[in-house]
Amino acid sequence: VRGFTWVDTRSKTLDLVVCIDTSRSMLVEDMKPNRLSRAKREVVALLDHLKGDRIALVGFSGDVRDVTPLTRDRKTLRFFLESMSPGDNQLGGTDIGGALERALEIFDGRTGASEAIILLTDGLPTQGAAAPGRKTVSGKERLGHFDRALGQLPRGVPVNIILFPMEGDPEAAALFWQTALDTKGAFIAPSRDWP
Repeated sequence: VRGFTWVDTRSKTLDLVVCIDTSRSMLVEDMKPNRLSRAKREVVALLDHLKGDRIALVGFSGDVRDVTPLTRDRKTLRFFLESMSPGDNQLGGTDIGGALERALEIFDGRTGASEAIILLTDGLPTQGAAAPGRKTVSGKERLGHFDRALGQLPRGVPVNIILFPMEGDPEAAALFWQTALDTKGAFIAPSRDWP
């Protein structure tokens, strides 16, 4: 064939909702300086690599809150990311289901962009939509909260997970890994000496 042929190409952008666990357990210093600071550092590295994509930040513990809407403004994202702390929480605990539900609500579907979620946490949820009536939650109850949280995920939205180490949650890594696999996302469980 001589000459050239026009090929219509379209590059899709990404709408990404980053859900960051800001529960008090994220302040544990088994990673330097602590799990929450490491989570923020991972998000900053991500911001440096995504150009032209829109990102929203969601913070969660026992409550879920919008930190930023979908935006391409990296400076604003960094500012609000750095300000996230357990002091923003209205409730203790970890409501992963609420965070995923909010992430799905943020996607507007109007831009034709691909959609994905990144979840940064250190363990299984300690509650669902309602706060538990007592201070401790059994492993069986946590698994139930996890199953309900994931039951709401639609097909086609990858959930990428960074799971920070936590003692006492032996099932967490396998469950989150399976979630990433099932949603066509990625799973990372950084070691304590991960850079």
